[in-house]
Amino acid sequence: MKRIVWLILFLIVIAGSALIIDNSPKEHITYNDQYDDVFNPKEFLKAARDGDLIKVEFFIVHNINPNVTNTDGRTALYYAALEKNYEIGNLLLDNNADPNIKDYYEGSPLTIAKGYNDQKLIEILVNKGAID
Repeated sequence: MKRIVWLILFLIVIAGSALIIDNSPKEHITYNDQYDDVFNPKEFLKAARDGDLIKVEFFIVHNINPNVTNTDGRTALYYAALEKNYEIGNLLLDNNADPNIKDYYEGSPLTIAKGYNDQKLIEILVNKGAID
């Protein structure tokens, strides 16, 4: 009987330890706990890439982090630069998008602008703090 009690106590302690370890802080930023099929980073990035200013504004107004990335590390600003969409780029930069975030391939909005030799886009990004 004593062995069973000790075994149960041992299992409770182990299970409790596992819960404590599992509830430790994660290494990622929580952008918003209220994501759903419409309001989520994937749709935000798609809106930026598609040039859908109204949707991008919707996400910004509803407090999405403008620096959220996809699985390749690309941001909405990266996609705005890729599509040469100055209006969305300015909107994102005015709402604290970081122009220096590089994707997993070392690409950034500024490297895209330089690749296009797009002086207007380069100027917009540099004026908002983009560096090589």
